[in-house]
Amino acid sequence: MPALEPLEELKENPLRFLESDQFREMLQTYRRLQPLDGKKPAAFKRQLVQYDFQNIYPLMAEYFKTHNLENGIPDDPETAAFAAALAQTFEERAAALTTQYDILGNSPATYFICGVWANMKRGREFHPASNGITVTYSEPDAYGNQNIRYRNKDYQMTLIFEAVQEYTKNLSWTAHRLLIYTLMRGNTQNWRNNAAVFNITEYMEWAGLNSRDAAYRQLKKDVQSITGVKLTAESFKKYFESFYTTHLATEASIKKYTGEIRITFTENVRHFLTQYYQLIPDWMGQLTENAYRMAFYLYYRARKAPVDEAGTFRVRVEDVIQYIGLPTKEEVKNRNYDEAILRPFKKAAEEIRRISGGSLDIELDYNNINTFLAGQITIRIDDAMQEYRKKLEKTKSAKQLEGKKRTRKPKAVAKTKGEPPEAGEAPHETTSEPAAAPHESTSEFPKKPHETTSE
Repeated sequence: MPALEPLEELKENPLRFLESDQFREMLQTYRRLQPLDGKKPAAFKRQLVQYDFQNIYPLMAEYFKTHNLENGIPDDPETAAFAAALAQTFEERAAALTTQYDILGNSPATYFICGVWANMKRGREFHPASNGITVTYSEPDAYGNQNIRYRNKDYQMTLIFEAVQEYTKNLSWTAHRLLIYTLMRGNTQNWRNNAAVFNITEYMEWAGLNSRDAAYRQLKKDVQSITGVKLTAESFKKYFESFYTTHLATEASIKKYTGEIRITFTENVRHFLTQYYQLIPDWMGQLTENAYRMAFYLYYRARKAPVDEAGTFRVRVEDVIQYIGLPTKEEVKNRNYDEAILRPFKKAAEEIRRISGGSLDIELDYNNINTFLAGQITIRIDDAMQEYRKKLEKTKSAKQLEGKKRTRKPKAVAKTKGEPPEAGEAPHETTSEPAAAPHESTSEFPKKPHETTSE
C-alpha cells in the first residue's frame, strides 16, 4: 500500500486524500456498514467497534447525504473539509496503532498446548508440521481421561486431560489468550514467586473487552481450562529439570471486587513453558478467534523463518489452517469450501492487516480450493521485528564462536547444546553453549527493562 502523504502536505491540498488507497478502504468499509445503520443497531454498533469506525462513519454518512463521488471528486469547500477531516482522523488513528511489542516467554510446549486446544473442539488431533516431532494420542480410558504425548529429540512431554469430554465442552479459545497474556505479565514482573499478578481492567484493555462482568465470567472458565491440564516432562539434554505429573498452573485466583488475578506455576513448569523469548504485538489481544490464533502462529514462525531482504517469509496455508482449527477439505459438508475454509481464512488475514496497521501484512494468491490448500502465504514483518531477528542471529553467532573457542581447550567439559527445535519447523542447528539462565540477558537488542532471552 502506498504511504499516506504527510498531513502537513495534505493540508495544502486535502482532496488528494480522496485519491489514496486508505480512502478507498474507508469507502469499502462504509458501504459494508451502511445497510446495518438504523436496521440492525446491535450489529451496527458491534461492527463500528470492530472496524474502529466510530469517528469515521459519522463524517462519511453526513457527507454522502448531499454528495457522491461517482463522477469524480468535486472541487468545492464541503468536499475539501470532508477530506481534511478524514485525513486528520486517519493520521491520529495510525499514530495510535504504532506497534509496540511485549516479550513472551515461549516454547514448543506452549505452542503445542495451544494448538491442541484449537483442535479439540473439532475432535481432531493436532500434529505440528515438523519431521523432528512425534505426537501420540491415547484413546480415552474408562474414566474418560486422555493422554497426548509429544516428543522431539530433546525432551518428551505428556498432556493429561481428565474427563476430556467435559473439559472440551467448557474450553474456549480465550484460554489461549489468557495463557499468553499471563506468560507475558509474568516475564514483566520477573516471575516473583513464579506467579503472574494483574488486574482484570488491565486484561480487558489488552483484549479490547468492554463488559467487566462478562470478562470476569469468561476468566473464571479460562482459569479452569489452564489449571485443569496436567503434564509431565522428561528432558533428554538437561534444558530443564524433568518433572512428574503436575498441573499446568498450580494455583489461580480471581477477586471479583478488587479485580486482582493471580496465576502461579511450579518453577519447573514455568521454565518449561518459557524456554526462549519472542516478540508479541500489543494489538494481538484485540483480535477475534481465528485472527488471534493466526497472528500467534505467524509471530511464532517469524522468529526464525528464513526472511528475505524485503522482510517477507512464506508459510504453508495447510499449516496455518491446521493450527487455528479450521476444518480440512474432507471435513467440509456439501463441498461448501468458501463458507467453511476460504472466507474465515481471508477474514482473519484481513482483520490482522487492519488492526496491525500493516505491521504484519499477509499476501495470498489462489484460483480455487485446491490451489489455496496447496499454496503458501507471504508474510511481511515490520522493521522492529526484523531488527529483533538480526540481534538474535548476532547473539547466536557470538555464542557459537565462543563455544568453538572453549572446545579447543584441553580437557574441556562437554556443554549442553542450545535450545530445542521449535514445533512447526524443521529441527535447527544447535550450539555447544548452554541456554542462558532465566532472566539472564544475552542479547544486544535495546529492550524493555524486563526483557530477557535464552538465545
